[in-house]
Amino acid sequence: MLEWEIPGYLELKNDKVTLDGVDISELAAEYGTPLYVFSEKRLHANVQEILNGFRQVFPKTSLHYAAKCESTLAHLEVIREAGSDLEVNSGGELFKGLQAGFSGSQIVFNGVAKTITEIKSAISNEIKAINVDSEFELDRIISIAREVKKIANICIRFVPEVSTGVVKGNETGTHESKFGITKDVLLKTINVAMAASDAVNLRGLHFHIGTQTFDLHSFVAAFKVMLATAVEIHQTTGCQMQMLNIGGGLPVPHRIELAASQYMDSNIYQMLRGTLTTAEIAKAIAMEMQPEKVREWAGIAYAEHFANVELLVESGRKVVADAAVLISKIENKKERMLLSEPWLMIDAGFNTLNELKTYFWYYHMVSLSKAGLPHDKSFKVAGPCCDSGDVHFDIDFHKNLPDYRRLPGKTDVGDLVVMLNTGAYGTPTMMNYNGRPKAGILLIRSDGKIGVTRRPETYHDLIATEPNLANL
Repeated sequence: MLEWEIPGYLELKNDKVTLDGVDISELAAEYGTPLYVFSEKRLHANVQEILNGFRQVFPKTSLHYAAKCESTLAHLEVIREAGSDLEVNSGGELFKGLQAGFSGSQIVFNGVAKTITEIKSAISNEIKAINVDSEFELDRIISIAREVKKIANICIRFVPEVSTGVVKGNETGTHESKFGITKDVLLKTINVAMAASDAVNLRGLHFHIGTQTFDLHSFVAAFKVMLATAVEIHQTTGCQMQMLNIGGGLPVPHRIELAASQYMDSNIYQMLRGTLTTAEIAKAIAMEMQPEKVREWAGIAYAEHFANVELLVESGRKVVADAAVLISKIENKKERMLLSEPWLMIDAGFNTLNELKTYFWYYHMVSLSKAGLPHDKSFKVAGPCCDSGDVHFDIDFHKNLPDYRRLPGKTDVGDLVVMLNTGAYGTPTMMNYNGRPKAGILLIRSDGKIGVTRRPETYHDLIATEPNLANL
């Protein structure tokens, strides 16, 4: 088995790359490129992996899928049917979640800049919790709740001051990030919420330390802070938390080549390898809530304090990342003779996969047209956009990405390549930069049928919302 294969799901069969048994090169021939292809079976399996992993050690666990990762309507429906609840970050995601069949009681709402309209919508739809991000936001929620004469369910997003060692832009659990309420004003915020019980129902605490967390210690350290904070709040105010929301960050293996460990920074390499399992994280988290464990540091009075809380997990990447691939076509080639470097230009760049640019994210690349041949030649691969930074390698040589991609030596113009683990943050961040229509999105249904969950855009879509001068 090749390093990138997932038995029974993503495989090389008869020199063809298959997803759920479907030859995806045939889909590219029918629907064009670039093209996202999702698996309904894999979405179901990923939801169940998370729920089973946590519920085996702490039965009262709910998964709130992070809609920001991928919010195509039909895919949200699949995720709901698989047993997941929802986490949203905007009024638009809330609207789509409701359209996908989630009830308000299944939804939690994050965000650092929630508008008055968004908060009104959250309260009106009686969502499970608004995760409060600041003292000001709490005051705003209280005011709006009183105006609409409804009680808002809230959790307090606090800062555990735990670093994960991942890409800095993905760290969200320290005071250096824009998220959450710091410890110095947390008790004050709790007291304000409790004094406004006519407007808000304080249900719990929330943190999120960042995506693709590779170190188990980071999860445990942050959760220990949460438990200690919950006990301190109870001792000081008498408020007992009903919900503990540990955010997301469950890692996904991004199939980066083992050889990359020789030149990449260790933390970046470990982040992309993503070998820490859901079961390991769940077991470690549940262990910290065991009565004998809590008794050690909080005293016998608090041994059973967390027995009846609900544990919330806000996974996004873990649900959708490996449930999709992105197919692209080689449109041009050139040889940089001065550097002895062969280049390939493909039709999917950061306009289609924006994390290439924003986070220098790695997506393993495999030839579709020559999948059965050894991937033994180094190419520099670039996207189509009019930017030197639109490339699939490390242009700055800062070792956040490999400097080359390995493909068969006979790779040529017209060949197809596929990038793996593209289900998270790919489709929602597509853009029309350089006047390029957005890629289409397909879903391989559980019965093997192919559904178009978002049609490929046309040139006419580029002007659909733009009137010409005569119509102004």
